[in-house]
Amino acid sequence: MSADPHDRDNLAALAGRSPSERADTRRTRERLVRAVHAWVHEHDAPPTRLTDVASLAGVSTATAYRHFASVDDVIQAVVLQLPMRAAELFDSSGGATDDELDSFARWNESWINACLEHGALAIHLRSSRGFLQRRREGDPVIAFACALIEPLLDALDGDTPLMLFTWNVTSDPREVLDLRRMGWETRQIADFVTRSVLATPNATSPPRSP
Repeated sequence: MSADPHDRDNLAALAGRSPSERADTRRTRERLVRAVHAWVHEHDAPPTRLTDVASLAGVSTATAYRHFASVDDVIQAVVLQLPMRAAELFDSSGGATDDELDSFARWNESWINACLEHGALAIHLRSSRGFLQRRREGDPVIAFACALIEPLLDALDGDTPLMLFTWNVTSDPREVLDLRRMGWETRQIADFVTRSVLATPNATSPPRSP
């Protein structure tokens, strides 16, 4: 199981990683993406102007706008690196199989490894809107991640939206990095996420107050 190949190609292009693009185009997009990394590292906050990203990347503002419509778009390209890396790691581990629990556990380990690679940057670029809200609105990054994880959750025969909510809370890069700083290993964190999701109540609405 993997996300739709066309969706993945489109998202790879947005992330500056499409193999179908000209080499010089890919290099320029990659420079702009790396510039966001550098900006966040220096300022501990996301950039607010594409002009600043272009200057740091060593390209003209006009060139930057030929590749990204706004600073939000180049930030989105950076955020996409985490779920795309998780998808790559999951595919290399064998992807989804007939063993639903094993598939989900391997996905979580892939996600945790991707968080350890990209999570420190992603923390500074997180949206203020909720995960499920962005899912309903069709946010492309969230849609990509959900296309990978929801079939795994569906196979576990629970309340998929609630399990998705639990998964997002426990696998948030901020929490993953907190557990890592506490000395947890990748497999321990992944197992914790898996067990937490499996313990999600099977209900379609919040419990009533006593």
